[in-house]
Amino acid sequence: MRKGVSPLVAAVLLIAVTMTIAAMLSYWASSFVRSRTEEWERRLPAGECSFANFRVYSCSYQNTTPTTGKLNVILENVKDVELKNITAYIVYTNGTIDSRLTGFANLPANQIKTYTIDNVDPGYDKLTIKTHCPDVTATDDCR
Repeated sequence: MRKGVSPLVAAVLLIAVTMTIAAMLSYWASSFVRSRTEEWERRLPAGECSFANFRVYSCSYQNTTPTTGKLNVILENVKDVELKNITAYIVYTNGTIDSRLTGFANLPANQIKTYTIDNVDPGYDKLTIKTHCPDVTATDDCR
């Protein structure tokens, strides 16, 4: 008489082999998806930033003293992405650049917001606004 593997042992071995293959496939699939996701994110300009945009709605200079003034800037966020770390760069005709509003100003999605920049020398050339999104900027001469 021939002896074989008992049905109970065969079932346990079959389950063990199946679980091992499932674990290997699960590890491979998660690594594959993670690498593909990272690759896709690298291809996008900056994730949410590809859907961000704003414009300078209005910008004007107002003298406050004989030697300085203030810029009143109204920005309009025209998309559904909140723009963070709004930084204003005041570019002067002599080539110097003065950064203002650094890092604390935000522009909520689909809203208009006013910013005032004090102590601006009247000899400025233009104003450049940058955000946390590298390609989302605006420039205005504010005249």
